[in-house]
Amino acid sequence: MGCHMTEIKQVGFVTPDIQATIEAFKAIGLEDWSPVTEVNPEGFTNMKLNGEPHEYAFLCATNNECDIEIELIQPLDEDSDYAQFIKKNGGHAALHHLSVMTDDPEGLRASGHKQLICGHQNGIPFGWEYYDFREDIGTVLEYFPMEQDE
Repeated sequence: MGCHMTEIKQVGFVTPDIQATIEAFKAIGLEDWSPVTEVNPEGFTNMKLNGEPHEYAFLCATNNECDIEIELIQPLDEDSDYAQFIKKNGGHAALHHLSVMTDDPEGLRASGHKQLICGHQNGIPFGWEYYDFREDIGTVLEYFPMEQDE
């Protein structure tokens, strides 16, 4: 592959019901969740699905009580990788991705792994890019922070 992971920042779960999943995590002791926020095209640019411009939306909440952040995502569309993952997983919440740092983002982009989704938050210089490593390591890798191209 040509790029090198330097740190795991987050584990991301996709769920059909973010409130129910927050309650399930609270039941095992993770109490301190960020407010649920909506991520949508109004606050984000350069949104892509499978490498092509495409708008999508989702709800998101995070917990930082552990050494690694836990992220919950509920898709609000039918097309994104999040939505397709829920369908393939029988409508159940499950681990979807690991968010990692890399010292070689260009090596990642040139690795031959399919870019699933990406986007950049307006007003900050960082975004997200998800790459399909499911056949290699069984999950998606989200590389973050990814500096926004000018």
